[in-house]
Amino acid sequence: MRWLLAPYTERRTYRILLYLLLGLPLGIFDFVLVVTGLSLGLGLFVTLLGLPILVGTLLVVQGLATFERHLAWSLLDAPMPRLPLRRDEPRGVFWARLRGLIRSRRTWAELAYLLLRLPLGILDFVVGVSIVGLMLLGAGEPILVAAGVQTNIGSWTIDTFVESLVYLPISVLFLLVGPRLIIAWGGVSARIATGMLGIVELRELKGAVGDVLARRGRADAFQIMDQLQLRLGRGPFLTPIRLEAALLGLVSSGLVTARRDGPRTVYALP
Repeated sequence: MRWLLAPYTERRTYRILLYLLLGLPLGIFDFVLVVTGLSLGLGLFVTLLGLPILVGTLLVVQGLATFERHLAWSLLDAPMPRLPLRRDEPRGVFWARLRGLIRSRRTWAELAYLLLRLPLGILDFVVGVSIVGLMLLGAGEPILVAAGVQTNIGSWTIDTFVESLVYLPISVLFLLVGPRLIIAWGGVSARIATGMLGIVELRELKGAVGDVLARRGRADAFQIMDQLQLRLGRGPFLTPIRLEAALLGLVSSGLVTARRDGPRTVYALP
């Protein structure tokens, strides 16, 4: 019983519920804005007008994704990277900017998330409202009967106080398990948000490793991982396998040297 009632005293429960309720309006806003921009940009792409609209839409996608990233991190506690600067991103306009955006894996992941934000937001909203509604159903029906409002279940008309208690067991059940269901669903939403928005590209990871080695001079993989976690945060976007791939890429390209120092491998800038 203590485990069931504990979420009522946790702020996380209400933060997750707020996120679920915001799913519908934010989903509509994101979907309409992105679809409108892409439709105009692609429709006018053969003209000079379509290109800046398309570039502007993709930049808006980045801004909306950044907002969604902060929202998921603050309300759902979803692991999100503190992203490094995209130093190799083209600084020109139109074609150069568009080419850099198109080549970025994060751009397409962010775009897919914003397009899916509407169905996911509807699902989040329905889940949140349904759970809260079932929790309050038992108390709401007697109030309606006292106010003279009759409700029907099939051919049965509920018009007395005793009859209005028919929903009470359902409400008691959801008062006990509802907060846990909200937290569990919030975990699902957090995984989706992290999987689609919590992306650190390999080139960015390589740049972050180079920055760590530039400050420390030399370090092994464990020390590099600790520094990267301080810089990027903890999450599936930073794993030992991804770090190993970045280090192997840097060593093979000659940007980082590696040598054995007893049982460990030490990395350093040449």
